[in-house]
Amino acid sequence: MKIAIIRCASCADLPSILDIERASPAAAHWPDSEYTSAVDYPARLLLVAEQNSQVVGFAIAFTAIAEWELENIAVHPGSREQGIGRVLMNALIEAAKAAGATEIRQEIRASNLPAQRLAQSCGFVQDGKRAAYYREPVEEAILFKFIMVPAS
Repeated sequence: MKIAIIRCASCADLPSILDIERASPAAAHWPDSEYTSAVDYPARLLLVAEQNSQVVGFAIAFTAIAEWELENIAVHPGSREQGIGRVLMNALIEAAKAAGATEIRQEIRASNLPAQRLAQSCGFVQDGKRAAYYREPVEEAILFKFIMVPAS
C-alpha cells in the first residue's frame, strides 16, 4: 500500500471527509456546512490524507492566532493502524512551524486512548482537563498541547 499523501482539502473531498467523520464515533461531529466553509476559510487549515487516490483521513485546525487548535482528526476505519494519523499530525506540526505558530492545542475525550497515544507519540504533552466538556455521552476532556521549538 502506498504511503499517504497529505494535501489541503478541496470541495471535491467533502463527501469523503463527511463519510470518515460519520464513521468515527470519537471524532468531533459538526454540521456539514462547517466542513464546507472550512475549505475556503483562511483561519482554518483542512488537510486530507490520500492513499491509492482515496481520501482516508483528515485533520482540521483553527489557525487565526499563534496558538493553533487541532479541532478534529479522523482516519477511515479501514485505514487505521497504518500511521496515517501520525502523518497527518506531523504535517499539521510542520505547517504550524512554517506559519510561525507558537503551539498547537487540542482536547481529547478521556476515553479516547488511541488519540491520546497518538498525540503523545507526536510530542504533545498533557496540559490539564475540562470536566463534562463533551456531550453524548458527557465526558471530560484531556487537554494536550505541542510547543514549537524555536529554530536555532
